[in-house]
Amino acid sequence: MKKFLLTIFAVALTASAFAIQPITQDGQFNLKKSKGAVAAFAIHWEGTQCGSIDDGVFVKGSVPIDEWLAAQDAAKIEAGKAEDANYVKDWEAIKEEGNRYFKEEWNDEFGKKGLSITRNESAAQYRFDIFIDGLDWGNIAGSVFGFGNAGGAIIFGHAEITDIATGAKVVSYKINHVQGSGHVSDRLRIMLVLHELIEEFEDLR
Repeated sequence: MKKFLLTIFAVALTASAFAIQPITQDGQFNLKKSKGAVAAFAIHWEGTQCGSIDDGVFVKGSVPIDEWLAAQDAAKIEAGKAEDANYVKDWEAIKEEGNRYFKEEWNDEFGKKGLSITRNESAAQYRFDIFIDGLDWGNIAGSVFGFGNAGGAIIFGHAEITDIATGAKVVSYKINHVQGSGHVSDRLRIMLVLHELIEEFEDLR
């Protein structure tokens, strides 16, 4: 029994040693100890590619998000469910909801002692730009029949904070692989991965 437990422990250590770090930081800016600092934030989806992601890389190729959304609508129409072909139409609203959700959750997490964020650049000293380079929307099956984050959306990309007055980059981040919780709703899986993104930023340093 003791030998078995030692083997399990060794396997766990090996797995953790090779686990991808969700976010890595280049720079000394401390998000959690920047009380009074305000950044105008933007989440950039315009360059996003969609596909199946494993350990921060696409495993079966990818397509631009506009093509992915259109393909989902086409598949619904072909399946005789034209009333459900709303991906293209709903995407702008999902992005806007994501902005509101991200701002509220971020300020709840960081706002009292650390960096707070706003949509109003005139009220900010910094810009906080988040670029979602890759998106795996997750899937309903994993969300229903899996556990933990199974079926949850996955993102990778990069982010940077810039001093508005000087244009100098203060800090940059590589978003290697962040996965949200599973849910049957595509829209809510996006909100959940944004929530997890905030949690991973909070775990830095």
